[in-house]
Amino acid sequence: MYRQRFFDKKFESLTLKQVLEITGATVAKNTDLNQKIFDIATLEKADEKQISFFTSGLYFDQFKISKAGFCFTDEKNSNKAPLGMTALIHKNPYFAYAKIVETFYKAKDVEFDSKNLIHPTAKIAEGTKIAPNAYVGKNVEIGKNCFIGPNASVMDNCVIGDNCIINANVVISFAVIGNNCGFLNGVKIGQDGFGFAHNAGINHKIVQLGIVEIGNDVEIGANSCVDRGAIENTQISDGVKIDNLVQIAHNVVIGKSTVMAGCSAVAGSTKIGNFVQIGGGCCINGHITIGDGARIAAMSGVMRNVEPMQVMAGIPVQTIRDWHKLNSKLMTLIKKPEASE
Repeated sequence: MYRQRFFDKKFESLTLKQVLEITGATVAKNTDLNQKIFDIATLEKADEKQISFFTSGLYFDQFKISKAGFCFTDEKNSNKAPLGMTALIHKNPYFAYAKIVETFYKAKDVEFDSKNLIHPTAKIAEGTKIAPNAYVGKNVEIGKNCFIGPNASVMDNCVIGDNCIINANVVISFAVIGNNCGFLNGVKIGQDGFGFAHNAGINHKIVQLGIVEIGNDVEIGANSCVDRGAIENTQISDGVKIDNLVQIAHNVVIGKSTVMAGCSAVAGSTKIGNFVQIGGGCCINGHITIGDGARIAAMSGVMRNVEPMQVMAGIPVQTIRDWHKLNSKLMTLIKKPEASE
């Protein structure tokens, strides 16, 4: 929805032949190489004119029912492609995908006005106050009664709703933000997600095509970071409260009114439900789901899915009842005298 606001598409389409030449992928014999590919999308959302990629068994269920017309995959999975999908075979499908992303898209050029910290194209509604040395970029839209603090930067094309407080040294890029939000000092929103494709001993940077979508009534604590999505958007829903020094990786989705205490981190593509409570110092694995109403005790390591309403603790995480039992047994073993004594 917002991709065209933040990115320039360098080509309207590419032929399958061009894609094969760029990536080194191969296809089955007698495949029409003049077919056109118009865009990039996830397995779940791609259509017959778009290309996706499949590398992980975690997404096999999506792969086998995907409507994508084209998909990078490895040789062992190529014969599992659903009817209507052209499998592009590559020993490193993720790297091939990275090459096509950078071929199709680039971020819009940043345009500075050397004489003004507020770009003349920015739209700033009544009642909004801009502090000294704050920067507001090209085509930015800021709603009514906001505050943009000293040395804060709202980069090109971002949208901020009404009644938002953006404190000192906050940087917002590639983001659309709702109403009544508050970001404390040093928050960073919309920077690149941590996406690299390893190939031939080199970590190849992957263009991150998503943005950050933040709902209404969201608060984010000092020096916390929210990375933008790789293809789909990182999403922070209404009423979410995030403490200081929290890391939210690309493609994470956080449901409404969830709270996260300080020094927690969520790896990429994890989905956290509504009304979840996450204690301080938790580490949450990528590509998992935490159900509505779950509670995670401080310092937990969440490596697997968590069902709705469960209370979890420990490393690796387990039900808090099991965690208490385990600790009790461990203490008994530790205190038990050796037989030789």
